[in-house]
Amino acid sequence: MTTTTAGFPLVLTSEQMRRFDREATARSGLPSLILMENAGRGVAEAIRARCAPRASVAAAGQRPGDGRGARRLVVILCGGGNNGGDGFVVARHLSSAAAYEIRVVLAAPPAKVAGDAAAMLRALDGLPGVSIHDLSAVAEPPAWRDVLAGADVVVDALLGTGLRDDVRGATAAAIAAVNQARSAAHPPLIVAVDVPSGLDADTGRPHGDAVQADLTVTMAARKVGLVANPGAVEHVGGLEVAELGVPLSAADVEAPRVFWIDEAGVRALLPARAGTAYKGDAGHLVVIAGSAGKSGAAALVGEAGLRAGAGLVTVASTAAGQAALDAKVVEVMTGRYADGDDADAGSFDAVAALLARPHVRGLALGPGIPTGPEMRALVERLAREVPHPAVIDADGLNLLGSGAAAIAILARAAGPRILTPHPGEMARLTGRSSGEVQGDRLGCARAFAAASRAIVVLKGPRTLIVAPDGDAYVNPAIEPALGTAGSGDVLTGIIGGLLAQGLPPLDAAIAGTYLHGRAGARARALHGAPGTIAGDLPGAVAAERVTLTASV
Repeated sequence: MTTTTAGFPLVLTSEQMRRFDREATARSGLPSLILMENAGRGVAEAIRARCAPRASVAAAGQRPGDGRGARRLVVILCGGGNNGGDGFVVARHLSSAAAYEIRVVLAAPPAKVAGDAAAMLRALDGLPGVSIHDLSAVAEPPAWRDVLAGADVVVDALLGTGLRDDVRGATAAAIAAVNQARSAAHPPLIVAVDVPSGLDADTGRPHGDAVQADLTVTMAARKVGLVANPGAVEHVGGLEVAELGVPLSAADVEAPRVFWIDEAGVRALLPARAGTAYKGDAGHLVVIAGSAGKSGAAALVGEAGLRAGAGLVTVASTAAGQAALDAKVVEVMTGRYADGDDADAGSFDAVAALLARPHVRGLALGPGIPTGPEMRALVERLAREVPHPAVIDADGLNLLGSGAAAIAILARAAGPRILTPHPGEMARLTGRSSGEVQGDRLGCARAFAAASRAIVVLKGPRTLIVAPDGDAYVNPAIEPALGTAGSGDVLTGIIGGLLAQGLPPLDAAIAGTYLHGRAGARARALHGAPGTIAGDLPGAVAAERVTLTASV
């Protein structure tokens, strides 16, 4: 189960980032001051792009000494470490433009600013348009609110990735003042350097209070806590990466690693269909889904599989489920594995006969199936014995049991397995609570993937795809339109459709999840988040597939 990891950007823990900083300096021969210079320049460029000089300043050629006039006020809050050093570089680069007035405010005594940061602070001495204020002894927010008054931009360069304890003193007061500035009549643009101060770079949880930024410009690579914990979004805002001038590759980071799923990487995974292709070339997906009253789930899986590119899809259900499904579908073929409302003695052989058909390359199992004891036995046997790659969802997951029982079935599986649980289903699989799962999504998914040898797709905002070796992939989508009944059934069909086309299971899980998120955004643009239904998604999947493969 491999994928083209080189095609996706890395996401780093704070320790991985520190190690890369050391190795980058040693490998490139560049002084660490140069890396700090590149980091601060990247933040300054991001600020210029969002808060450009006012036209009246440029036209008049106004200089800083002429009085503030139409110049933009940038307040840069700096700590005593390397994060503060980055802030001093930002100040110097912005001061070179006549359009900015720069106010640097220290949350650490100047005497305690050390190393590269001290050199960058000294470089600000005497620069026109730059004032430096020491508030390191002020632990009350009002004074910090005063220094922020009238700011067009506030730069948070207080704390970096090394934070482990709750923030206190002047830094806590500064953070409180920054967040209060968001409610001003004309709130400033708040830009965090590397990580919003107070936020843990590895967990995405605040240590006490944390800055709520509009934009975070992070160094060299996204940090795990900024992207893998959906709750961090309210602090991170938009997220950009500033290059340090030293290449970063997967080989530079020890396993297990985390990757960010992006368009370029997914585009490289999706197969193009040759002009001479016929339906068999695009593969056949077998789906076990639906029952009386739940045939809609089966129909959604089948249509999504076709829209994702499978050449043929057969959905097998109970007799009642097949009858209802026949009234709904056109292009999807149907079958049955049982005559009653539960599986029976011949169900496994019926499914095996479907899987033996030509061009079958994948199985999708679970949405809307019965939950009786015979179905449980069938699900366990299919999960264990079928050699085809299989994606298992919904009641297929619930019928596997929990903890050691589920792991025992999956660990002995005859073929690759992809599990697509939401947090509640993940809780049942692991024997944990939903709160525990959500509190450590990455750790929980990694532990279960390693024990079960299955690929885990832990759904939700920023869905995680975790391989058995621990490598994880973060989907960028935070899409409210996907919070609708049947959305997960569509994801099952997309991944299954990609399996049918011959994609390796991990690639199918990554590309399918990304397509699902993009389809949600497309459907929301047409119907709004509250008005989007799962039936809108398969057509949007096809449209996004066209967009992604247009240049392949």
